[in-house]
Amino acid sequence: MITVIGAANVDVTASPLGRYVPCDSNPSRVEISYGGVGRNIAHNLCLMGEQVRLFTVFGDDSIALTLRDDCRRVGMTIDPILEIAGARSNYFICVNDHNGEMQAGAADMELMRHLTPEMVAAHIASINASDAVVADCNPGEEVLLYLMANCTAPFYIDATSAAKAMKIKTLLGIARRAPFIVKVNHAEAVALSGVRGDVEAMAQWFINQGVSRIYITMGSRGVYCHDGEHGVAVPSQAVTVVNATGAGDAFMAAVVHAELHGATMHEACTLGVEAAALALQSSTAVSTKVGSIN
Repeated sequence: MITVIGAANVDVTASPLGRYVPCDSNPSRVEISYGGVGRNIAHNLCLMGEQVRLFTVFGDDSIALTLRDDCRRVGMTIDPILEIAGARSNYFICVNDHNGEMQAGAADMELMRHLTPEMVAAHIASINASDAVVADCNPGEEVLLYLMANCTAPFYIDATSAAKAMKIKTLLGIARRAPFIVKVNHAEAVALSGVRGDVEAMAQWFINQGVSRIYITMGSRGVYCHDGEHGVAVPSQAVTVVNATGAGDAFMAAVVHAELHGATMHEACTLGVEAAALALQSSTAVSTKVGSIN
């Protein structure tokens, strides 16, 4: 069992039908789907055949029940169900350009402030019984600090965004009894480390802060990963991008899946790149084709 702790939300994605024109109304295709970094990672893991529990909070508005039902539909266990009275669901709005690259994103994640360390503490025994715990950076810093100090399973964290990535800085250097694995994109790595240009130096900075393995995704330039002993660069796959949202989530899920099944860091990274390529070719954040990778 893998426990994923993070956000579940509604995604609204707009993709222009022609060339994207900034500061104008672009004729577009608008799609509404279910997302959230934590939920997307959990969905990808389910498609890969893993048993997954999603630990999150839900609102009690009209969308919350359908969001919860959809999590179950794709195979997630939701235990416990944490419903916040009077709260509305999380929303993420994304505007892409004609190349599928995000030009603007707006995340309303107010609901996540209701996820407290006390909620997590009440279930820490079952969380620690997991084969791995994966968190995004949507929960509050106090929740992540509690997990860092009390989670005895291998602990993976996804930086989520450059702003939210700064929560990871408070976790670095805390002694742990289990591996601590971090996945960031290049901008998040720069924001955290202060290192620019030299990805090997960036990776070494994380290792020096006590990270067991670091995965730095760099878009079309591939991925660089390091485990404290050696670093590996894995090139990206050349694909036609339909929607860039969700590629990092697919990468993270594939890395967790691969490592739990005994893959080396290089093998896990390579599988992650393959999963990200499938996500890039999907109009929604999660590609059902990800279940075909192994």
